[in-house]
Amino acid sequence: MLTFGWSEITLVVIVVIIVIGPKEIPNLLRQLGRFSKSLKKTSRQFKESLNDLAEESDLKDIKKSINTISDLKKNLDPTNELKKEITSIKDTVTLAKKEIEDIDLKVHKNNK
Repeated sequence: MLTFGWSEITLVVIVVIIVIGPKEIPNLLRQLGRFSKSLKKTSRQFKESLNDLAEESDLKDIKKSINTISDLKKNLDPTNELKKEITSIKDTVTLAKKEIEDIDLKVHKNNK
């Protein structure tokens, strides 16, 4: 890692004063402040986008789990099976009723 002691910081300050000049130092500090601010803003946006991606991934997993539970509920719901059985019984009764009516008609025709 980069570590700076007091001697290195003093040397950098002296070089900046000599190269840039004392009149331009306030402008340089403002520009450094703006750069630092924009760097922080970019860093914050990047971090937020990563968090959004993580949350989106978590939401997809949660939605998938909910769908799985919903499917299990549908498969384990006994009313669906009962409805199918009742429908089947109704169909059988309807067919039997029609056959009985057909037999009654044939019997009545033969009796006449």
